[in-house]
Amino acid sequence: MTPPDPTPLGTGSIGRQKIATVVGIALLAGVVVWFATSPNRDGANPIVGTASGDPKLVGDGEMGRVTEEIGHTVFWAGQRPGTRIEMSHDEIGNAHVRYLTGGAVPGDPDQTYLDIGTYPFNGARAATRNLAGEQGLERITVSGGVGFFDPERPTSVYLVFTDRPDYQVEVYHPDGDGALEVALSGDIVPMP
Repeated sequence: MTPPDPTPLGTGSIGRQKIATVVGIALLAGVVVWFATSPNRDGANPIVGTASGDPKLVGDGEMGRVTEEIGHTVFWAGQRPGTRIEMSHDEIGNAHVRYLTGGAVPGDPDQTYLDIGTYPFNGARAATRNLAGEQGLERITVSGGVGFFDPERPTSVYLVFTDRPDYQVEVYHPDGDGALEVALSGDIVPMP
């Protein structure tokens, strides 16, 4: 019988394997959320169809109840002139604040609107920071956080904030650099 290895956890090959496994799982979770929750990144079906319950308009007096209803922090880009706020969320807590314009109604399948997605998951900060360093993705720095986007598909920018490490935020805008402009504007904050 061999006595137990006195090597401290993390310094032996088994410890390194455990650490690598945990880091790999966190990265995988980030990639899964990135691909699974993005609205219409490649012209596929819009995210609106995955919401639990019907997407609904949220008036100024209802903003404070959104996070209470969903049960966690929800990010948005503040009030925007000429828009109405649509709120939707799914059964695992992914939430979307969409800025409808013109005569658009809640649940409109058209993805021509600014959409701020909030995706809660453990390790969001590490996953987002790691993806921000991946080849082919552009890393950005925002006040209190970091993010990235794919220059070939600049309609979505992904952010994470130091003070909210378990929330990845997606800023989707259908026009060219619109998502990057909104992400860098400093307007992305938790709803009141």
